[in-house]
Amino acid sequence: MNTQLNPITLPLAQNNVIEASAGTGKTYTMVTLYLRLLLQAGENNFPTALDIEQILVVTFTKDATKELRQRINQRIQAWLKQLQQYQQHQDPDKLDDPELQKLLPYIEAHLELAIQRLHFAAQYIDRAAIFTIHGFCQRMLQQYAFDSGLSFNVEVNNSDKKLLQQLNYQLWREQFYSLSETEAQLISDIFKSPDELLNSISGLLAGNMPRINATLPFTDLSAGIAYYQQQIAFLNQLEAQQFSDFTQWFAEYGENLQKNSVKAVQTYLDTDFSTLNIKARLERLEKLTKLKFYAKKEQELPLLIRELQRFFNGFSLKAYQESMNYLYVKLLRDHFFAYQDQHNNIDFNDLLRLLRDALLKPQGKKLIQFIRQQYSFAMIDEFQDTDPIQLTIFEKIYLSATPDQQPTGFTVIGDPKQAIYRFRGADIFTYLSVMVQDQANRIENIYTLQHNYRSSKGLITSLNSLFAQAKNPFFLPEIQFPLIEAHQQGSLTIKQTKQKAWQILQLDHETKKKEAYQLAVAELFACHIQQLLKAAEQQQALFIEDTEPQNSRVVEAKDIAILVRDRFESQIIRTALAKKGIASVYLSEKESVFNSPVAQELLLILQACVTPFKQRAVLSALGTTLWGLTAPQIYQLKEDEIAWADLIERLLQYHQIWQNQGILPMLYRLFQTEMLPQRLQQFALGERYLVDLLHLSELLQQAMNQQQNEEALLNWYQQQLTGQTDSDENRLRLEREQNVVKIITIHKSKGLEFPIVGLPFILTKKTNRRNDSAFYHNAEKQLIWDIRNEHSQQIMLENNAEEMRLLYVALTRAKYQLIVGVPQQIAYKEKDEPSGLNALDYLLIQGENNAFTSSMQYSDLFDRALSPEHWQLSRADDLPTEDDWRPSLSYPQTLTVRQFKQNVEKNWRVTSFTGLQAKLQAIYADHFSDMMQDHLDRDMVVDLADNPVIDLTQQINRYYPVGFSPFDFPKGASVGSCLHSYLEKADFSQPVTPESLTPICQYLNLTAEWITPLQTWLTHIFSQSLPQLGALQQINRKDRLTELQFYLKLGNLFNNQQFNQLLHQYHPLYDQHYPIRVDEIRGFIRGFIDVVIRQDNKYYIIDYKSNFLGADLSCYQQEQLKKVISAQRYDLQYLIYTLAVHRYLKLHDPAYQYETHFGGVFYLFLRGMALPDNPQQTGVFFTKPSTALIEKLDQLWGE
Repeated sequence: MNTQLNPITLPLAQNNVIEASAGTGKTYTMVTLYLRLLLQAGENNFPTALDIEQILVVTFTKDATKELRQRINQRIQAWLKQLQQYQQHQDPDKLDDPELQKLLPYIEAHLELAIQRLHFAAQYIDRAAIFTIHGFCQRMLQQYAFDSGLSFNVEVNNSDKKLLQQLNYQLWREQFYSLSETEAQLISDIFKSPDELLNSISGLLAGNMPRINATLPFTDLSAGIAYYQQQIAFLNQLEAQQFSDFTQWFAEYGENLQKNSVKAVQTYLDTDFSTLNIKARLERLEKLTKLKFYAKKEQELPLLIRELQRFFNGFSLKAYQESMNYLYVKLLRDHFFAYQDQHNNIDFNDLLRLLRDALLKPQGKKLIQFIRQQYSFAMIDEFQDTDPIQLTIFEKIYLSATPDQQPTGFTVIGDPKQAIYRFRGADIFTYLSVMVQDQANRIENIYTLQHNYRSSKGLITSLNSLFAQAKNPFFLPEIQFPLIEAHQQGSLTIKQTKQKAWQILQLDHETKKKEAYQLAVAELFACHIQQLLKAAEQQQALFIEDTEPQNSRVVEAKDIAILVRDRFESQIIRTALAKKGIASVYLSEKESVFNSPVAQELLLILQACVTPFKQRAVLSALGTTLWGLTAPQIYQLKEDEIAWADLIERLLQYHQIWQNQGILPMLYRLFQTEMLPQRLQQFALGERYLVDLLHLSELLQQAMNQQQNEEALLNWYQQQLTGQTDSDENRLRLEREQNVVKIITIHKSKGLEFPIVGLPFILTKKTNRRNDSAFYHNAEKQLIWDIRNEHSQQIMLENNAEEMRLLYVALTRAKYQLIVGVPQQIAYKEKDEPSGLNALDYLLIQGENNAFTSSMQYSDLFDRALSPEHWQLSRADDLPTEDDWRPSLSYPQTLTVRQFKQNVEKNWRVTSFTGLQAKLQAIYADHFSDMMQDHLDRDMVVDLADNPVIDLTQQINRYYPVGFSPFDFPKGASVGSCLHSYLEKADFSQPVTPESLTPICQYLNLTAEWITPLQTWLTHIFSQSLPQLGALQQINRKDRLTELQFYLKLGNLFNNQQFNQLLHQYHPLYDQHYPIRVDEIRGFIRGFIDVVIRQDNKYYIIDYKSNFLGADLSCYQQEQLKKVISAQRYDLQYLIYTLAVHRYLKLHDPAYQYETHFGGVFYLFLRGMALPDNPQQTGVFFTKPSTALIEKLDQLWGE
C-alpha cells in the first residue's frame, strides 16, 4: 500500500520510492528534501547535516540538471533571506514558504547555524553534485580511476553512430561479400541492406543483450545461410515430386474448398516463382498449409499440403529471421566493444557499462566504499526510465548496504505512468522489479504525490473519470492510476463564455485512408486555432484564474502547443497552419540541415557559380525552387542573348566575390540580387526554408577554412548531403522563438506544461517499430528475444502499455484546455480484441461494462466517459473554412545592448608548463642558448656531450645494426609525439611485436629495416629495472594511468619571491643565479602526465623524453641528465606534476600520506635506455621531492 508523501516527515536514511503523477510538484518536493538534508531538519532526519557536495542528485538530461540546480539555488536564497528576516521579526506567519514554516521548529534552536549552512550552500552552489546519469558515471570512473580501471586518456564520444556504421559495413563485407548470387539473394531477403539492418537493430547495440527463449538451429551466420539453403532444397524436391498430383487433386476437389483457400491455391498455381524472392515464395507456400473446406469433416489433403504442414511445423520464417538477426547483433556488438577496447574509444552509454563492471569486480568493494563516503545521500530523478545497468550501479552502491556500514539514504522519484523512452533503452520492468518491498536490500517505503498543481480542475476531474472507469488501464497490474486532486482553478474564456476542459473537433465526413484523415484533421485544427487567435486579437479569448479573476490575460499564439508523434505529423499540421497565415515552430527537430529541401538546390546554385559557362549547370540552378523560374521563363531567358549574357556576368561576379571575400559574402550578395528571400516567403514553409538556407551558408563559410579551393568545398558539401551527419551544429535551427504556435513531439513534451494543448493525431493507429515486434519480459521481468514468435500476445500487451503511457503524457500537459481531433465514429468491430485498439479508444469503450457497438459515435463515447460539464464538441461544418483573417506579427521596436558591470580579473588565466617554460627561456635566452636548440618538449636536440666520452660503441653494435641504433632514430617533435602515442597504448607486459611497430614506421616514413631495431629498443626499455619500481613489463595494466589530465589550482597569486625561497631551501637542483620568474597569475596550470603507476601501494610519475642528447650512452648518464633537467626547467615540470598527483590522492584516499604513498618521479630519456643490462641507469632520472617542499608549495599556491 502506497503512502501519501509528507516531505517534512519522509525518512531520509532509508530506501524510498516517490511516485509523482504528472504535475504533482515533483521538483518542488525534491528541492524540499534537498534543503532538509542541508539543514538536518524535519522528522526522521538523516543522522548528520550534509553539504551540497555530499548530496548526489541524478537526472537524465543536461537541461534537467540546469533547471534543478537553478531551482535549488533559488530556494536556498529564498530560505536564507526569510530566516535572516525572521531573526528580526520572530513571526513564523511572515515566512513565505509553507515548508519552511513547518521546518522552523526543528531549526529554531540552531537558527544561526542553519543560516550559515544556507549561506555556504548558496556560495558554493556550483559544486553541487547534480549530474546526468552519464555525467555521474564519468565522474566516478575518472575520480577513482585506479579502482575503476578507466584510462585518463580515454576518448568519450557524444555519438557512436558513425563508428557503428563503419563497423557494420566492415562486418557486412566480411560475412557476405564472398557469397554466391543465390546466397546473396537470401541475405537481401532477410536483411535488405546494411543501412536498413543497422537501423532495425540499433536499439540493441547498447545495454544488456536480451536473452533468447529458444535454441538456435545454427550457431553462426554462414551456418544459417547453409541451413536456409537446405530448407529451400527440400521444398524444391518436394514440389518437383508432388506438383502434378496436387494440380490433379485441386481439379477434382477444389470446389469443396472455401473461397479464400481456392484463391490461395489458384495464386500458387499461377505464380512463376522464379520472379519472386525466396521470402515471398515461402510466405505463399505457408498459406497453402491453412486450406479449409466448406464441409465440417475435412477431406484428405494431398501429400504436398501434408508435407508442407510438416515442414512449416518445424521451420518458421520469422524464427529464422530472428535467429539471423540475433547472431548479427551479437557479432556486431562483439566487434564494437573490441574496437573500443583497442582504441580507448567509448561513447556515453559505455560509461554506465564500465562503472557497473568496475563495481562488480572483486576490487569494486573499495570503489563502492569511496562513492558511499563521498555521497551519503542519493536522489535519482525520472527513475521510471532506468535500465538494468543503471539499477545495478545504484543497487551495488546503496541498496546492497549492510546495517553495519556507514548510513546512507537513497530515494528515487518517478512515475511509471510516464515511462515512454523504451526506444532509448529505458525499461519499465526494471523499475517495477525495484518496487517489490519484501525483497532483501530493496525499497523500504513507497510514497505518492496526489495534488496536481498544473492543470485546471476540469482537466483533472475528466482525467480521473477517463482512467478510473477502465479496468487495468495501463495493462500492467503493477501500474495503477491514483485519483488526483486538483489545485488549479483557472479556465479559458472565449467571448465571455467559459470553455470546457476538452474541446473535441470532429470531422464531418469519414476518411478511410490515414493520410487523408490526417490532412482533414490538420485543416480542422488550423481553422479552430485561427478563430481562437482572431478572438484573442479582439481581446475576447482570455485565461482567467477563478480565484483571482482580475488577473486575466489574453491568449497568445505561444500558449498553444500541438503534440505529435514525429516530424512527419509536424509537417502536416505546420503546413495547414501556414495556409492560414499562422506561424509555428517545431521544437523537436533533430534532422540535419543537409537533409532539408533547400540543401540539394543550393548545391546546384553553387555549381552554376563555379562553372557559369556550362549551360547545363546554369539551367539546373534556374530550375530550382530557390531561383524560382518556370520552364517557359527559363526558355525565354535562354533565347534572349542579352538577358543570358547578363546572367552569366552576374554569376562570374558571384564567383569572384567567393574567391576574394569568401563564400558567405558571395551567397548574401546572390540572395539579395536574385531576391531569393522574397521568393521563399511565398511558400507556406518559406521561413523554414530561409533559415535553412542561411544556416547552410554559415556552415559552408566555416568549412571553407579547411578546404583548399572551391572544388574541394563543393566535394565536402556533397559528402554532407550523402553522408550521415550527427553533429549538433548541423541540426535544423528554429525559425523563431517569438509568439508562435509550438509543435513538439509527445516524447519531448514530457515534463513541460502549456496553457492549451492540441492532439490532432492522437487517434492515429501506431505502426510497431521493428525493435518492438520480437521482445517481451518474462515473469522475472527479464528482457527476452522471442525467437519463435511464441509470445505475440505478451509483446502486443507491452506495446499497448507503452502507447497508453504515451497517451497519459499527452493528456497531462495542458493547464486549461485539451483540443482533440476525432472522426465521426470509432473504427472498431465487435470481433476485435480491445487490446488492439488505439489507447484513447481503449479507454473510451471501457465505461458501462464495455457496452459498445461498431457504429458508435465519438460523441456518444465522450458523453459516456466524461461529464457534460467537462467536454464540448465542434464539428467541421461549425467552423468557417474561408476566413481571410490573418494574425499580425509583432516584433520589438527597439533593441538595447546590455551593459557589462562586472570586473575582469586580468591576472586570472589557465596556463601550462610549456607556457611557463617559454617565459623562462625568453628571460634567460643568452644563458641557455648554448644548451638549447629547440624548446619543444617532445623531442629536443640538445648538445651536452662536453664530458670525456666513454666508449660503449661495442655494446651498442651488439644489439643494433650500424645506422639503426636509438641514436640514429629520427629526431624532432613529430617523432616524440609518435613514440608517446605508442607508449600510451602499449601493454608493457606483452612482447613487442613487429605488427605493432609498422604504424610507427609508416607515420615517420621509415623503411622496414627499422622494425627489428625498434623492437629491440622498446623491449630493452620495458625490461629495464628502474629504482624502487622494477621493470615496466611487470606493471599490471590496471595499475597504470596514461595521459592523466589535470588542472592544478593556483588559489593565490604566483609569488616569485616566495616560490624561489622554497626552492632555494628544499630543492637540490635550484640555481640561485637563475631564479624562476613568471607572471604573477592565479587560476590553473593545465597539463598531461604521461604515466602514473601504482606499485606496492606507492604512486610513481613517469615522463617520457625522446630528446637527443648525443650519439653515445655517456651523454645520458646522471650528471648529464641533471644538466638537461635544469636547462629545460623539467624540475619545475615535475614539481607541478607531483603537486597535482599529491592533491588528487589527498582528496580521494583518506589514508593517503605523501611520505608513505608517493614513490617518486621518473624522467625516462628513451635513447639512453638502449641496452638490456643498465647498471649505470643511463637515460633514467629519478627523484622524489621532499615532503616539506610539496606541502609548503601546496600552501603557497593555495587550493
